[in-house]
Amino acid sequence: MPRRESPLDPGDGSLLRFAGDLRALRERAGSPPYRQLALRAHCSAASLSVAAGGRRLPSLAVTLAYVQACGGDVREWRHRWQLLAAELAADAAARRRALDVGRAPYPGAAAFEAVDADRFFGREALLDRLVSVLAERRLVIVTGPSGAGKSSLVRAGLMTRLGWSPAVAAAAGDGNGDGPGDGAERPRTGDGVPVALLTPGERPMEAYALALARLGQSAARATRDPSGPTTGDPVLVVDQGEQLRTRCRDAAERVRFLDALVALAACAPGRPPAGQAGPAGAAQAGCRVVLVIRSDQSGPLFAEHPGLAEAARHAVVPVGRPAPVELRRAITEPALRAGCTVEGALLAVLISTAAYQPGGLSLVSAALAATWRRRSGNALTLAGFQATGGFEGALARAAEALYDGLEIADRMLVRTVFLRLGAELLDGGPLGAGGGTAAAVALGGGPTAGGDGTAGEVAGGDEGARTPLWRAEFDGPGVPEVLERLVRARLVVVDRDTVELSHYALPQAWPRLRGWLVEGRGASSELRGLAAAARGWAGAGRDPELLYRGARLEQLMRRVADGELAATGIERAFLAASARAAAADRRRAQRQQLTVAGVAAASGALLALAGGSRIRRAWRW
Repeated sequence: MPRRESPLDPGDGSLLRFAGDLRALRERAGSPPYRQLALRAHCSAASLSVAAGGRRLPSLAVTLAYVQACGGDVREWRHRWQLLAAELAADAAARRRALDVGRAPYPGAAAFEAVDADRFFGREALLDRLVSVLAERRLVIVTGPSGAGKSSLVRAGLMTRLGWSPAVAAAAGDGNGDGPGDGAERPRTGDGVPVALLTPGERPMEAYALALARLGQSAARATRDPSGPTTGDPVLVVDQGEQLRTRCRDAAERVRFLDALVALAACAPGRPPAGQAGPAGAAQAGCRVVLVIRSDQSGPLFAEHPGLAEAARHAVVPVGRPAPVELRRAITEPALRAGCTVEGALLAVLISTAAYQPGGLSLVSAALAATWRRRSGNALTLAGFQATGGFEGALARAAEALYDGLEIADRMLVRTVFLRLGAELLDGGPLGAGGGTAAAVALGGGPTAGGDGTAGEVAGGDEGARTPLWRAEFDGPGVPEVLERLVRARLVVVDRDTVELSHYALPQAWPRLRGWLVEGRGASSELRGLAAAARGWAGAGRDPELLYRGARLEQLMRRVADGELAATGIERAFLAASARAAAADRRRAQRQQLTVAGVAAASGALLALAGGSRIRRAWRW
């Protein structure tokens, strides 16, 4: 006879009810001994026994193994576990709030600011290279895909390395935003080095003038240090340079702004331009420029302004995904500075996932900020990470918040964008055939090892087979603007000429997107077919034999006109050429019909004449 379990402590708490229901589930399964249950669950008997003890919340993996071994509904129990974990975490946070001092060691999905320098780790080698290039060149371009950490590198890394410190900013009453609506931030001065930060916004020249004036005032007061160029020269940092193309609609102002940056970097140290005496001239005398721009916008910007490309030759610092060793420092060092530790299991999950996701860096920071609020004592744990919903929970919350703030027309465009990006995820069967269950459990967001067909349902298949889409596929009316909002929300990543989801778990994490992919299977298939046909037609020199005709063309034209499908530039050109070819075919067919009818009529008339002639000759006889 197996030993009877100790009775649960009296009470009606959520944890006790959870343990009691686990015991009831085991009783319905025939009350198998824990040793037998452990063989089914591939888990230790002690862990299973503790799970039903009611003293503490078991891990998600142990809970699901217990439920699966007893034949329970793993999806229901996963949901129950997450609700209970969130409830217990909220209670713990409420008890700790009065004693909790200081700020979270992670900024969340937002970029690190200059005041966050004490918790910015992992990019030391890249920062050393940036400082070295800036010491040799007067104009430096920092570029990389969205979400790679460019802004954090220059704000929390470079500005601090140049001598700015939070104490100096506090003494000067300096803020940390982009200024009062002008995109310019007050100069950072430390050790005699003026540093100004601006974002271009819709009116880049106004932001530039204000930043230069403030920089000049600080430069006029600062003591020049001739020992090294990066320890004395003023530095103007232009962050989010892609706004020159995504927000500034005045091409002439954009060119003037870039002209000003090139001229500013070309100005000789100690010699203000003619007619620029005073603070403005002091700022321009020997000023160095750092332009931070997303890689998908750097090429078009260089093409539009060759002078910028020439001035920045051999001075481009690329920023890519962090290496695992960099991720480890970025995760553990801020926690150590805050007196906390990171559980090894959590660290392994974060590093293994973020290293292979295009937008993994910002997701890790957001997940860690949420996990820190649900820490166990001084430890950030995998259970706390799972209780927040993991990466999937953060993605779903960000996506739904963005969608709720959109107009109806933009919502339709968002749906179109995601149908394109998620189309290839439908190839693994009816929304995937189960694969990736273990990974989903490890990340705390996918369903469990119950084989219910939901884990990886949309994201099924080999991640290595998933390829980004070309940026040209997102140039339909209004689509680039919506795509930019998705990029800012960290839901989509753009890199040079490609676009992809920030995390491949997004389709299974966001119920709305999951529904779109199911409902829009036909539309998604048509989009993929149309895109492939348009690219093939363009690659074959616009061969008319490759154009669509007939009912297929009519259906696509109707769906595009109704807004059900958002065609790109090349796809619209393909459809227009197909429509012209179809119209020409109809006109040619009509001419042929008229010709045949005319010939038939003429033949009939000739036959009639011939017949009448024979009749007349017969009457003469």
